[in-house]
Amino acid sequence: MGCEVIFAPRSERDLEKIVSYIAKDDPEAAIRFGDTLITKAESLADAPEIGALLPGKPTIRFLPVGAYLIIYRPDENRRVVRILRFWHSARRARPSR
Repeated sequence: MGCEVIFAPRSERDLEKIVSYIAKDDPEAAIRFGDTLITKAESLADAPEIGALLPGKPTIRFLPVGAYLIIYRPDENRRVVRILRFWHSARRARPSR
């Protein structure tokens, strides 16, 4: 049995912004890509340790999806994966959490 995947409110806002930005050029592609990000995030339920550790943050991992990173914190004891952020890899500053 896998972990429960929980989307933090900030990650939900990130996802909305990403989809809205892509939708300016191609609404259908925006929906498809949003669905891809959600599917990849939910797949962490079965393999929460798959992502690399975020430098300087020993409890936080990231999983690349195209030009984006899914930033998340797995908690094996509670059987939970908390999706913290969806982050574009071209952004200069790395996420604080």
